Amino acid sequence: MKYIFFDLDGTLVDSSEGIETTFLHTFNELGVPAPGKKTIRTFMGPPLEVTFTNHVPKELVTKAVEIYRTYYKETGQQQTYLYPAIKELLHQLKGLGYHLFITTSKNQEVSLEIAHSLGISGYFEGIYGSIPGSMHKADIIQRVMTDYQIPPAEACIIGDTKFDIIGGKNIGIHTIAVSWGFAPLEDLKAQRPDTIIYHPPGIDFIFNSIKRFTTL
Repeated sequence: MKYIFFDLDGTLVDSSEGIETTFLHTFNELGVPAPGKKTIRTFMGPPLEVTFTNHVPKELVTKAVEIYRTYYKETGQQQTYLYPAIKELLHQLKGLGYHLFITTSKNQEVSLEIAHSLGISGYFEGIYGSIPGSMHKADIIQRVMTDYQIPPAEACIIGDTKFDIIGGKNIGIHTIAVSWGFAPLEDLKAQRPDTIIYHPPGIDFIFNSIKRFTTL
């Protein structure tokens, strides 16, 4: 297995503070009661359009997405941090010849900016995010598979929510769940990923887990 697709939020980076702040700001601007923090945590994974469709009046969905993206770009994006040892992990995997990609439901332009600002964009052959007409995880993975003509048997996705696992399974690639992100562990187990990497995400632990599961 030569191709590794990484989710961004909750997998490579801890963006929970900025995302939570931005959702609260958005609901406040719309004059809509904000859900509790536990509910907001479940918003970290699916596309914004899906989240807002389920939590604001239909006529406010487009405005909600606009408010969120504007505020996140100005403020929330600055509250994003790499998880410990992630850069070292990417360096090792790249050095061993793995082809690395980011596949995230976050807006693609924002994802590129975050990866660049955190100094990890150079490790990836492609950074794929949500664009009009392609916002669900399976759609985003499929774009990479098509662009690089990758056989499903040669690829895996690493992510922290059920959306990563479901998306990977829908495309027919191997799935690796990580437990240090946004989703409860029981939710990940319910999706039956091919393997789970448990917290804490020490560099040797992650690297050895991936290496056992993927071979060049």
